[in-house]
Amino acid sequence: MHIISFASGKGGVGRTTLVANLGVALAKLGKRTLLLDGCFETPDLALHFKLEKAFYTLNDVLAGDTSLSNVVQVGPEKVEIAPAALTLEQIKKTKPERLSEVVKEIDKKFQYVLIDTPGGLRRDTVAALRASSETILVTTPDMVAVSDCMKTKLIVEFLGIRLKGFIVNRVGNEEFELKTKEIQEILNLPLLGVVPEDDSMSEAIRKGIPIVVYKPSAPAAQAIFKIAKKIGKS
Repeated sequence: MHIISFASGKGGVGRTTLVANLGVALAKLGKRTLLLDGCFETPDLALHFKLEKAFYTLNDVLAGDTSLSNVVQVGPEKVEIAPAALTLEQIKKTKPERLSEVVKEIDKKFQYVLIDTPGGLRRDTVAALRASSETILVTTPDMVAVSDCMKTKLIVEFLGIRLKGFIVNRVGNEEFELKTKEIQEILNLPLLGVVPEDDSMSEAIRKGIPIVVYKPSAPAAQAIFKIAKKIGKS
């Protein structure tokens, strides 16, 4: 079972959207996949699957109030999702440090467990990273995002977690953007793929349908499928 955390140094790089779509893409490739929302203070994964009204969430599991099996929901292509809570009451009772313990209890039927990790250096960030065995960094092609991603890389290395590579997201080929080769030289990691800026992505998010289902022919969806195939071979 591959337990992969997706991390970025800052918010706004499209990490959660990428995790949601990669999970569906892997499931479509026949991989049993579970998505965990590790962003306990700023959860968004549920919104990509219209699960914001879920009765039980991962927060309840970490608070010791229920089991993971009561939280997991089935999404497109049979991907399974454990959403986090959107209410302040549920967020307050969460114990992020229990995530590693919960992950160890995940059914071995899953081939891939993808954890959406919050940006920054909060305690839930470290908890999400510690719960994984591999990390993929996500950045946009600008110096601030890449610089913050580099800081996250150092934390991941300090924790002794394997760095699988990085993904450059929301590439618009603008003059001010860093080139992929430049980013690779800075991060010194394998490039897993490049996802272009795509208006169809915003449409898909508004509808609560991952773009790989909503419009699989869109450039962003095609790029995500390509990355999923690369990840699925590991």
